[in-house]
Amino acid sequence: MANGVWGITPKKNRPAGALKSASAAAFLAIFSVSARAAESGGQPGAFLQYGVGARALAMGGAFYAIADDATAAYWNPAGLAYLQRKEITTMQATLFQQTSFNYMGYAHPTTTKGTYSLGITQLTSNGFEKVNATFDPATGEATKIDKAGSFADTQRAISFAWGREATETMSFGLAFKQVSRQLDSSSDSHLAMDIGAMRVMGPNYRLALGVQNVFSKAGGDTADRLPVILKLGNSVRAFKDRLVLGFDLQKSQTADLNWRFGGEYWAARWFAFRFGLLAAPTIQETDFGFGLRFRRVQLDLAQGIHDLGASTRMSVTFRFGRSRDDRSEDQIKNLIQQGFEAFREGDFSLATLRLNQALDAAPNNKQVKAMLARLQTVVGFVPQATGGEEFQTYTRKGVIAYVDGRDMKSSVNALRYAYNKNPKDEKLLGLLNLVEREGGVSELTRRIDGPDTFTFVDQKLYDARQAIYDGKYDLAVRRAQDILDLEPSNVTALEIMGSSFFLMEEKAKAKAVWKRVLELDPKNKTVAEFIKQIQ
Repeated sequence: MANGVWGITPKKNRPAGALKSASAAAFLAIFSVSARAAESGGQPGAFLQYGVGARALAMGGAFYAIADDATAAYWNPAGLAYLQRKEITTMQATLFQQTSFNYMGYAHPTTTKGTYSLGITQLTSNGFEKVNATFDPATGEATKIDKAGSFADTQRAISFAWGREATETMSFGLAFKQVSRQLDSSSDSHLAMDIGAMRVMGPNYRLALGVQNVFSKAGGDTADRLPVILKLGNSVRAFKDRLVLGFDLQKSQTADLNWRFGGEYWAARWFAFRFGLLAAPTIQETDFGFGLRFRRVQLDLAQGIHDLGASTRMSVTFRFGRSRDDRSEDQIKNLIQQGFEAFREGDFSLATLRLNQALDAAPNNKQVKAMLARLQTVVGFVPQATGGEEFQTYTRKGVIAYVDGRDMKSSVNALRYAYNKNPKDEKLLGLLNLVEREGGVSELTRRIDGPDTFTFVDQKLYDARQAIYDGKYDLAVRRAQDILDLEPSNVTALEIMGSSFFLMEEKAKAKAVWKRVLELDPKNKTVAEFIKQIQ
């Protein structure tokens, strides 16, 4: 005779069919509760096909392109991107005596980094009888069966998910899950990853696509693998979002194509009615239910009708905290304010960082976009100009005028003055030349070639005199004017300008300029003589 314990004896000592019989009893208890078992019954992680959240289940599970509550981590992690407040959802379903299905999930939206979620799903079935059996080795029939206690079947999935908007119309999400099974003393586990994407195709239509178990790894007493599941979802909204309809297609490696269709209608702000169908491919289950909402608490009830009877599921959702939009708006305002303050103080690198952070949170802010376009250029030349020295003060003025974009001449003049005070700053010269080009200046400021004590003004005076010697009187006037834009009382520049006009036979202009020289330098005898000659 041979002894053994059904369902837990070592494989080499088990008679054929012993574990199969015990396991079959367990799986029958677990999966007979819903037609969803037909999709992948007996496969590892098959209990996850049951679905979570009474709201979604009342819609037949046609939730892949809706997924706008905390259960999105289970259905489609891309939907987490659209949550506004923190949410906790719990679901409890007593499938039948000593068998329960439970779920709890928490979703935490952030203003700029997407929404994070943590969830746990568990199916527990207790009270299975464990026996010792003695078999006749000749016939293989059991000759004696003794009770050896009881055992339980527990299946659990723990998931961590994240979803974020990639653009205004596109979101994506990832979910990592650890799935475990414990059947008496035998256990196994799986690690897997889901990916999902959702596209807003218009004000009332969404399309979703994803893959479940795109990556999986098994461990423990099993050689099974989680099946790859392809999903496609559609949803349509109408009547100012009071009605939403969903239609999903799902194909598993180990099951036929199935489809789900369902809808939700909010008859009042506090009451919703739901319905759904599940087919694989013929209709296997009909669902209906309702939802009650009071402020930030929502109670949902779902009833499923299938060949094996009916199952009831109930869930409660709590929403709390400030909405993401409210927090995002405050954060954006704060970041923009910090950026502007840093900008005015001359810390252009910090200003760029803060405004980029604001733009990440509000990609459509045109004011920030326009400001950043030029500020990022400035940072490449002059990251900071925060000191109290004169050249730093004028650098700030020049940059502020450049980023503002309305008075390029003021920007050029301020930067020229700053360069005049700090002529060895090659980076500042590079920024000045860039601004001059954008401002349409015909002659760019060049590196000062004279002695170390030469300044921008000294160089311009030298160049203006050289233009006279070369007979380029109009160029000499422009160069003198460049100096006067920075130093309106520069007598030498006025003398050069007056001489240029005189040589161009524009004596009236020459006389006016020279009179200004005498106002500034009444003892200038040379200019006084020229004025007498003109008169």
